[in-house]
Amino acid sequence: MLKSITDRAEIAKCQRHLETYLKKALPNSERLTIGHPGGSFEGRVYHDTGFWFSTKVLSKEDADIPRYWNGFGVGKREGGHQIIIVEINPPLEGSTKQVSGLFAKDQLTGTYFLLHRGRIGGGRKGIGKNAFQSWYRGVWVQVYDRDATGDDVILVATLGSEGLLDQIRCFVQEVAKFKNEVTLGSLRRAPRGDVANLTFAPEFHGKKSGKRQSRFEYESYHGLVVSALEEKLREEGIVGNGTVFNTRFVDLGIQVDGYTKHIFEVKSSADLQSIYTGIGQLMFHSSGRPKIQKTMVLPKERLAPTILGVLNQLQIKLLKYEIRGNRIEFMT
Repeated sequence: MLKSITDRAEIAKCQRHLETYLKKALPNSERLTIGHPGGSFEGRVYHDTGFWFSTKVLSKEDADIPRYWNGFGVGKREGGHQIIIVEINPPLEGSTKQVSGLFAKDQLTGTYFLLHRGRIGGGRKGIGKNAFQSWYRGVWVQVYDRDATGDDVILVATLGSEGLLDQIRCFVQEVAKFKNEVTLGSLRRAPRGDVANLTFAPEFHGKKSGKRQSRFEYESYHGLVVSALEEKLREEGIVGNGTVFNTRFVDLGIQVDGYTKHIFEVKSSADLQSIYTGIGQLMFHSSGRPKIQKTMVLPKERLAPTILGVLNQLQIKLLKYEIRGNRIEFMT
């Protein structure tokens, strides 16, 4: 299970790792003016094409809650202020829901993660946690502090992973797309027609228990896998004139004339528990509608013939994927 980091020294260690990695990974650095709703300030900005990062410490003299300010944007502007797309701001110590960021540790493996509480700011109507939760394609996980109930948070990236920059970039780009669609008045990933059976997840109770197996690092790539899957479906003409959607409980679906024709369930592991859960989700979300095509998307691993036989009997197609650097490759 994931436990939030509250110790001041341990939070500082995670923040140093994040800063050091991003400053080395981003090739350009310069002082620029960064804008925000309350004004602007000068800051050191690290950037490449389509992505920038800046950081500073907000002490008790600067903010009600002392924290590490980590701001991100999708591209350096040549004129005017740099626009903040999202902030991931862990407190200097302790744990609080009043700031957006936090670090957590997998109690089984000792791996550290960067998390976001999902409250997306921006000051515009329609931008908020509830709307973003269904629209977003990354993974929401349970993080535990002093109590046993846990909080729903976004798994942004794995500290120490070679894909750290790509994972954060994916999250920032997703937030930018979400804000843009809200501004345009159309969340394109929302299902437009039949929505029966699309609002309940058979695995929900299991997540609340906190007895999840340690595969959080692989799940850091979930959003990248789902987005790559959509690109593949479009390139192969499978989407056609249909629309692609996702919800909090359906990783990816295709609708044609308002009717769901295909649903996909992406898993971070090919173990039996993941397969059982995936089967349950696919069968639940397609119940009463036998014409819906069902596909389970698993990491590239050899599956037992008995499992393949069950999937075939249930008319569930299988698609495998492999993560190679910042690329996702699919194979049948």
